[in-house]
Amino acid sequence: MSDKVTVISNLHGRTTDIRGRYTIAGPGFEIVSDGSLRSGGPGEEASSLDLLVASLVSCALNAFRHDFVESGQPERQVEIFARIERKAEGDYLGTLVMECFIDGVDHVTADELVAEYKKRCRIYNALKESLPVVFVPHTSGSLG
Repeated sequence: MSDKVTVISNLHGRTTDIRGRYTIAGPGFEIVSDGSLRSGGPGEEASSLDLLVASLVSCALNAFRHDFVESGQPERQVEIFARIERKAEGDYLGTLVMECFIDGVDHVTADELVAEYKKRCRIYNALKESLPVVFVPHTSGSLG
């Protein structure tokens, strides 16, 4: 049995001079994040929920742009509009709705892409019980 560990994410977070504002940095990037208004933050920059949704969107963009593309064919153009919907009362996360515009595929291929994403995305699989995701694939024509 191997005890070898590989670090796959290495971030540094720190407070800033603005109450409720934080910076999160990794090799080659820095993100500014705010606490929500509800928690006393400014609520202007990306929230922790925005960053969580962004990770799911990023994973889907990566999967949809090239999965099932024939050898020698160009990668697809993809756009995703994501939103969290929830009732005003309650402390649950809600439901993530991902409107996915995938260029050059039919509805069958779009459904296959979504199924493949659900199998492969570790973040989705870790969160799917507490943050249900509804995919709405759109396959009509080219993106502009």
